[in-house]
Amino acid sequence: MPRSFKLLEEHEDSIKGGESTISWGLVDQEDMDMREWVGTILGPPKSTFDSRIYTVTIKVSKDYPAVPPSINFTTRINCNCVDQRGKVINEKVDVLKNWKPEYTIKKALESIRHIMAQKENAKLQQPPEGSPPYSQ
Repeated sequence: MPRSFKLLEEHEDSIKGGESTISWGLVDQEDMDMREWVGTILGPPKSTFDSRIYTVTIKVSKDYPAVPPSINFTTRINCNCVDQRGKVINEKVDVLKNWKPEYTIKKALESIRHIMAQKENAKLQQPPEGSPPYSQ
């Protein structure tokens, strides 16, 4: 499927919503290249992320969907798949590490949220709410 059709399909999916724990959409609705996206992840319940909303930036290259998107947290987070600058480490997220063209931004965000809920992350102390965002 050509890049533009794939991204249009993902954009339509984001508008429909339906998923209450994640959301994503274009930064600029007029961006014809559809390269810059923003997303939110609602912290999993019964974890140190509970009741927190995490914001991410998502960048898709001209080679998308052959290559995974680049995802960076803007909200400070302590999670084993995120480096000290807020960048999601693809090698620690199976969906991103083993990316296939049929995967989607939605699937990537769901996978990150799933990692947040895992035992080794669910109890990690988090930066205080209101901490300055990562500089992008």
